[in-house]
Amino acid sequence: MGAKASTVINPNIASSRVPTKKIRFAKYVDRGYLKTMPRSLVYPLVLVTLARLAYGQGEGRQPIFSFGVVADIQYADQPTAIGREYRRSIGKLQSCESMLRGEKTSFVVQLGDFVDVGLENFNRLLPIFQQIPAPRYSVLGNHDVNDIPREILLKQLEMPAAYYAFGVRGWRFLVLDGMQESVHGGWPESDPRYLAGRDTLAALEKEHAVNAKIWNGAVGERQRKWLRQNLAEAAEKGERVVVFCHFPVLARSCRPEHLLWDHPQVLAILESAPSMVAYMNGHDHKGGYAEHDGVHYLTFPAMVEHSAEQSCKVVDVFPDRLVVRTAGNPAGQELRIRIRRDTTLP
Repeated sequence: MGAKASTVINPNIASSRVPTKKIRFAKYVDRGYLKTMPRSLVYPLVLVTLARLAYGQGEGRQPIFSFGVVADIQYADQPTAIGREYRRSIGKLQSCESMLRGEKTSFVVQLGDFVDVGLENFNRLLPIFQQIPAPRYSVLGNHDVNDIPREILLKQLEMPAAYYAFGVRGWRFLVLDGMQESVHGGWPESDPRYLAGRDTLAALEKEHAVNAKIWNGAVGERQRKWLRQNLAEAAEKGERVVVFCHFPVLARSCRPEHLLWDHPQVLAILESAPSMVAYMNGHDHKGGYAEHDGVHYLTFPAMVEHSAEQSCKVVDVFPDRLVVRTAGNPAGQELRIRIRRDTTLP
């Protein structure tokens, strides 16, 4: 990757920064009309108009589309522990659903760890998720596949496969399965994916790798090949790409013990693709952000440890930037889309 600098910001603090733009106020409000108005009414009118322009409601400021994001709901009917408010997650998701009703989202994605444990908890939470008034996409997390059969998860969450792609208005979204090779991925011990996970974990433990944890996993070579193919197709078609996974792949965007086992290989693929814009994940409940080599890496804060206001997010997609914000709040963190160098996938 090289020793290129990264920008790190706190995703839990909404930025009030807005794009600089020269505003011709007279274009929107007739000056003659203003002269006839009481001064007490002029000032509010000016402020409202400026706010509408700055926050994307003026001419040319609307996003192409928007989508909602929530990570690590991790509901369970069990007491709070180590900062995780398991029982309160169901109420937080209800609040988030209400917040998203005020947004025009093209879809909503949940980034895995839908529940902490158990099919009974899953069945209790699912109807609330299904009330979200937009197409819903899901990512598998380590807690999801630990004791709930994969076939049930895929069917009930309406996932076409454990990893898959979909498109919205010239953008391609790729969903990865970070537990494809793992020791707690729902595989029998004789399954090649379990065996590959066991061998990878053993190798990482031998190296004293900080992410050598049983609750992590790898996407594996087969899925990496699929990722390369999709990124190449997107580049050929002039599409921009956002990748969703439960696990982070860039150490600066998270606490490193949460990294995907094969994060170096995945990172090399992502950063060699000119179509790549952003990688979005959960898993590290604290949240985080870093930019590296023109790609934005976002770790979304866990709903199980944060309020709905902190964890119910919307991403506005513009031609030249993404804006990440809390649902219902027009202000957010602006992430510029850079023109990336023409590169070749490894």
